[in-house]
Amino acid sequence: MNNRQRLAELLGAMQRDLMPSVVRMHEDDGLTLLEVLVLQVVDRREEPTIKQVSALIDRSVSRTSRIIERLVRRDLVVRREDENDRRSRRLRLSDEGSALIGRMRELRAAATCDLLDHLDDEERSTVMEAMELLAKAARRVRDDRDPTD
Repeated sequence: MNNRQRLAELLGAMQRDLMPSVVRMHEDDGLTLLEVLVLQVVDRREEPTIKQVSALIDRSVSRTSRIIERLVRRDLVVRREDENDRRSRRLRLSDEGSALIGRMRELRAAATCDLLDHLDDEERSTVMEAMELLAKAARRVRDDRDPTD
């Protein structure tokens, strides 16, 4: 097994070990992981269209529209007509959606701190350096997928 495969295996194992706490975190809000992803995409971009969101989550426009409809009914997302293209709809988080994203960030930060508490100072430093490299790589992947971001 080469280093690339070993790293992929380690990241997968870490995700599997942490997944139950991620699922519990979102169960309290009654959201699926895909709905959470849509909320995060809408939060990260300035009033994206449904088509843009569907491309970013790698789902069809019709499936994305159904997800967004559920989020609109729950008053987490606001949908409005684009003034420049009446066929397009622009999305933004409602106040309730923004508050929910804020709570999710706090929970994620607490879970991350709990994980890091299981490392000593030297291990934390090593992980920080590695995570900075992974974060840069993730941004490059995102930019390759969506150069307008």
